[in-house]
Amino acid sequence: FKMADLVSSSKYRETADMYSEFGPNINEDIIEEPGLESNEGAPPPIPKRSQRVKFDGEPFARKASIESTHSKVRGRVKWKESEGEEEGHVHMKRDTFRGGSVKLAGKGERDVDLTYNLLQTEDKGKVVMKLSTKQDIDVHCVKARILILVDISGSMGIKYDRRRKHSKLSRMKKFAIDLVDSLDDGDFASVVTFGEKTNVLVPLQEINSKTRSELKTKLETLDKTYLSTKTNLSAGLSRAIDIFSENATGPEDLLTYRNSIIVFSDGEINEGTKEPNKLIHEVREKIRRNAFDLDDSQNQWVSISTIATGNDVSEAMYLLSKCCSSDAFYHLDVQKSEENDPDLFLPVMLRKTAVAWNVSVVVEAVNGAVILNNETSQDNKVRLRGSRRGKEKMEKAFFYYDIPAASTKHIGVALDLSNVDSDANTVVLKVKVEYSKAVGMRMKYFVEIARGEFSDQTGRKSEAIKANLMHDARLISQNVLHIAAEHVKTGNIEASANQIKQGQSELQALMDKYGAMAAAEPESEAPRGRHCIVSTADTLMRSVRDMLQDVTVERETEKKETYADSIMNTMQSLLTELEGSKSTQDLHEPDGKNWARIKAVSSAISREAPTISSDVNTDVYAPLPNIRRISGNLQHQMVNLQKKREARKSAIPSIFE
Repeated sequence: FKMADLVSSSKYRETADMYSEFGPNINEDIIEEPGLESNEGAPPPIPKRSQRVKFDGEPFARKASIESTHSKVRGRVKWKESEGEEEGHVHMKRDTFRGGSVKLAGKGERDVDLTYNLLQTEDKGKVVMKLSTKQDIDVHCVKARILILVDISGSMGIKYDRRRKHSKLSRMKKFAIDLVDSLDDGDFASVVTFGEKTNVLVPLQEINSKTRSELKTKLETLDKTYLSTKTNLSAGLSRAIDIFSENATGPEDLLTYRNSIIVFSDGEINEGTKEPNKLIHEVREKIRRNAFDLDDSQNQWVSISTIATGNDVSEAMYLLSKCCSSDAFYHLDVQKSEENDPDLFLPVMLRKTAVAWNVSVVVEAVNGAVILNNETSQDNKVRLRGSRRGKEKMEKAFFYYDIPAASTKHIGVALDLSNVDSDANTVVLKVKVEYSKAVGMRMKYFVEIARGEFSDQTGRKSEAIKANLMHDARLISQNVLHIAAEHVKTGNIEASANQIKQGQSELQALMDKYGAMAAAEPESEAPRGRHCIVSTADTLMRSVRDMLQDVTVERETEKKETYADSIMNTMQSLLTELEGSKSTQDLHEPDGKNWARIKAVSSAISREAPTISSDVNTDVYAPLPNIRRISGNLQHQMVNLQKKREARKSAIPSIFE
């Protein structure tokens, strides 16, 4: 908000920008990923009450303390002058806060519900929280504004098939045309190309029968035009963001539509901003500047999904997906079947059903409890602004750009309870959930978990064991695949393969542990859940042993693949591909294709989001939402997608069978 009339100094009697409770501070953004300490382009940090004050964009005060009442906000500000320290008072109306107030959501009006499973072993407590969006029978889709950003550099036009007919650009062109067909009348679409320069091939326009046909005709020319010798991704992204804001008259337009940029590129950047971290920083700052003064709880108004192709390590494309969306990273292998392509529609289609967006979950360990970072969820994690060194053991924050209708996300938090009072009523974890409704209204609510709840799990322990098993399996896969991808990036294929084998052994030990835990439960304890866990453990351990001997495990056709089975099979598929590339890969030369495949699989598992890799059983990692009726043509699209998924699985002789 804007404030003026700071007293006690004529030097500063001018308008100042004071950061509110949700004020941005890009310098404290961080990516939380194994082996990656920090990055300036992560999802927005969750802010705290005390913020710096700025005059003309420069910080001048150590701290601004804000005291609010029903109608006014009073602040005391201190600053330094040459003569010494001075201070002033600020008075302003509450409605001058950008974005307005946040409404407390009662249990009956929550669009995002939080439930949890608890498991305690000795002095360690594990909480697996489940974020579920309201599962309506009827879902009315919000309107979407989609901008397709296409790389038209020369490397995109190289023919890859034997008949010299198809290129990366022609494959992506086909997808873009299919994407336009999937949009509803009333949605908006635009196409921008980038190479050395950017070109608005199709301005942002509303979809109807006429414009849909014109848009598809324009897309047909993508691979028939001049191909640039340069690739300036930063210029393309900047122009794409400007197009959205130029076609909005105010913040309401940004809040009413689900805005998405879909980037098609091989990531071979040789012009503009080339350093990945700096590129992410610039993009996020651009999004904030074009937010019509929305506060940081709502100014993440556009999501950026990336579809990379080619054989280079596209770090910038991966980080764009990680930091500017909650989607999985997509890698399109143009030499493989097009049957995988339909899953590319999911981020766009499901975003139209998003009943909640800019969702933040802040957890705080209290009364002696300490958060164990290595056993806590890593993906979608951001840093609390203003947190002090050592404070990370007490607080964690997680952020989701959007959560579609009838969808579920999981967050696991491990706690050291050794210094907590033995009183069962002692609160050990406080949780704050905050989100924006589809229409833009900001909502929040609080949950507290007491120590006694960990031991009071009668009739629910088997469910808690299963939830914790899945959480730990996701953590193991994320850590293992991150290290494996780093080895591939340096050309060390053998080390990458060994890392995946080690991950399989770790999963075996994990399943052994939880299987024994489930078997120790009494027969009265949820038999279905107990038998499910034991069966999963037995199946997994048998699979690991057989896979390492390169023997296919035969299973009954009617038996549904379990979550842990799927992770093991996925790792084996990646391992087989790595082993096959040893003979053709030059030592110490980066293997971009395998790097991208591993990153795509890892992000799909950890983000519980679909990807197009044939290595991934998307029905296990990212099942389609169970919605009976959806407005528009989305229902038809999702039915067709499910049919294509089934056809793909039956056509591919895979390890899943």
